Amino acid sequence: MIPPEFQLLLYCARPHPDVQLINELVAKSEDLNWSTVLKLAQQHGVKPILQQTLRTARWDAIPRQVQAELDGFSVENLKKSLYFVGELFKLIERLKDQRTDVVTFKGPILAETLYGDLSLRQFVDLDILVRQPDLRKAEDVLTALGYEAHFPDRDFRSTFLSYQGQYAFRHRQTGTWVDLHWQFSSRGASFPITPEEVWSKSQQVRVADRLFATLTDDDLALFLAAHGTKEAWRRLVWVSDFARLLCKHHDIDWKQVLTRARQSDSSRPLLLAIFLSSTLLDAPAPAELLEEARNDAAVLKLADKAKQQLVYNTEPGELGDFLNTLSTHTWLRYRLWPAVVLLTTRTVGDYQAMPLPKSLWGIYYLTRPFRLANKAVKTLLT
Repeated sequence: MIPPEFQLLLYCARPHPDVQLINELVAKSEDLNWSTVLKLAQQHGVKPILQQTLRTARWDAIPRQVQAELDGFSVENLKKSLYFVGELFKLIERLKDQRTDVVTFKGPILAETLYGDLSLRQFVDLDILVRQPDLRKAEDVLTALGYEAHFPDRDFRSTFLSYQGQYAFRHRQTGTWVDLHWQFSSRGASFPITPEEVWSKSQQVRVADRLFATLTDDDLALFLAAHGTKEAWRRLVWVSDFARLLCKHHDIDWKQVLTRARQSDSSRPLLLAIFLSSTLLDAPAPAELLEEARNDAAVLKLADKAKQQLVYNTEPGELGDFLNTLSTHTWLRYRLWPAVVLLTTRTVGDYQAMPLPKSLWGIYYLTRPFRLANKAVKTLLT
């Protein structure tokens, strides 16, 4: 049984909400804990969507305090979104001055591309992609604009963080976060699109009268499916994003998208995204791919896990996340390679467990397998 508070979010997050179903649920107000509704909406990133949908349904039946909180949040979210757009434009202009090409994705670009309204999607950071040879220039531009790397020492980042394919920077005064990417996934993880593909065919999108380079529609489909699966679909907004994509972009050649996904053994994440969007949010999924998802036992198992995590906020833990990621692959090499990378990649955790001077960082290659084994034993015993 799905709790009524989460069921209301599901009804409201549909690309085409069923007002009658929402009205019937809201009419049973004694069954709804509105404090829980607001908490879940914030946790799942769908608070602006909840506000917009309830306004078109039974706004008069919503408690005044809830109305005030949703309206106030919507106004503040729009203000923040416009600030992010301005900050993103300023950052890209500075990078262009340094002859550094940029592709941006997620954040305000996703809000405009899929929802057509900056106020309808919550986001807390900016994501930009640069070419790896331009990484140092991009870091310098961010620093000049008042951003600080989460780990300031470049050698430390290169040694313990570069496997992630991105670095996090935070503005000293505003607290704004920017994720600087040169890859879409961490080393060892299979991902259905590559930076080289994106650089060869990015498209322009207009946001607040400014043009930004971003992913094409088919690349976005693959990105959203892979990202949601990597994060175990813990937040409803990620399902909502894919559902909106299905609704808005009818011209996507889904058979070709599936073919591309199969080339990197990423068909299950795509089928999973389609299945969740269809079954949870009633999105118009491509029939052939939806049927294939229903006939794939692994996809159905992943979907059940995702629904449990969404509805009941269950956390599989790091080991569970790792095993879930492996289960999205059918080819042996994509199952084995992440384990090899896990054992041989130095991370911040290695340094924190045993801080060593820079000249001895090579020792972590020897100590890491033992640290991971000890961690796994402790996890199994708890």
